[in-house]
Amino acid sequence: MVSANTMKPDKTDGCCAPDCGPKTCAPGVDSINELVRLLDHADPRQRLKAVRGLARCAREVALAERPKVIEQFARVAADREAFVRWNLAVALGEIGHPAAVEVLARLAADEHANVRLRVAVALGLIGDARGIPILARYVEDPYKIGEHAVVRAFAAMALGKIAHPDAVASLARLAADPDAVVRWHAVVALGDVGDPSGLNALVRLAEDPIPFTRAHTAIALAEIGDPAGLPILEHLTKDGMPRVAAISEASLKTLTACCEPECGPGTCR
Repeated sequence: MVSANTMKPDKTDGCCAPDCGPKTCAPGVDSINELVRLLDHADPRQRLKAVRGLARCAREVALAERPKVIEQFARVAADREAFVRWNLAVALGEIGHPAAVEVLARLAADEHANVRLRVAVALGLIGDARGIPILARYVEDPYKIGEHAVVRAFAAMALGKIAHPDAVASLARLAADPDAVVRWHAVVALGDVGDPSGLNALVRLAEDPIPFTRAHTAIALAEIGDPAGLPILEHLTKDGMPRVAAISEASLKTLTACCEPECGPGTCR
C-alpha cells in the first residue's frame, strides 16, 4: 500500500498541490485552464477536484486577478450534485473576494440546506454588504437539525460579520425567532454591527427567557455605545440570575463611562 505521505500530487491539482511552495505555485494559464475544463467533467469527483484546485489557485494569484478565476465557478452553481455545490460555497468563502457574492447568490435558494448553510458562512467570511439581501431570505429558512434552525442561526452570524447597518432589519426579525440559538446569534450580531437602530430589538431581548441571551444583550448594548441603552442596562442589573446581573453591571459601567462629556465619537466601543 502506498503511504499518503509519499504519493505524488494528482495532475488535476496542477501547481496548486499542497506541497507546492510559494515560489513555484504561481498558477499559470495552462494549469487554471486544465482545472476549468474539469468543471464540465462527467465524473462529479473530478468536478469537485476542479473546484478545490481552482480555489487554491485563486488564493495564490494577485487580488486583482481573483475575479477572473471566480467567474469560472458560475457554471458549477447549477451542478446536479449537491456535494459539489456546497463545496463550491465553501471554496468561495475561503477565497474571500467580493466577486464571489454574485456566484453565491445563484446558490442561495438551493434545495439542499447544506448548501444554503455554507452560502451563509461564505457571505460572512467575505464580509461584503451585497450579501445582506441574500442572507435576508434566510430569516424564515425552515431547516432544522434537532430543535435548532441552523441556517437562520448562521445567517445571523454572517450578518454580524458583515457589520453593516443595513443588516439590522433582518437581525431584528431573527431576534424575535422562536429558536433560542437563533436569538442568541442575533443579539451577538447586533452588538457586532454596533448601530443604534438595533436598540429596539435589544429591548425585547432584555426580557428573553434564556439567561445567556439576556447577558449577551447587555454586552451588545455596551458595544453599540448609545446612551439610549442605559435604561435597558439598568433594568438588566436587577436580573434574577446573578451572572446576568454581574455582566449587565459591567456593561453599564462601560456605557456610562463612554457617555461622559469628554468621551469623543468613536472611542466608546
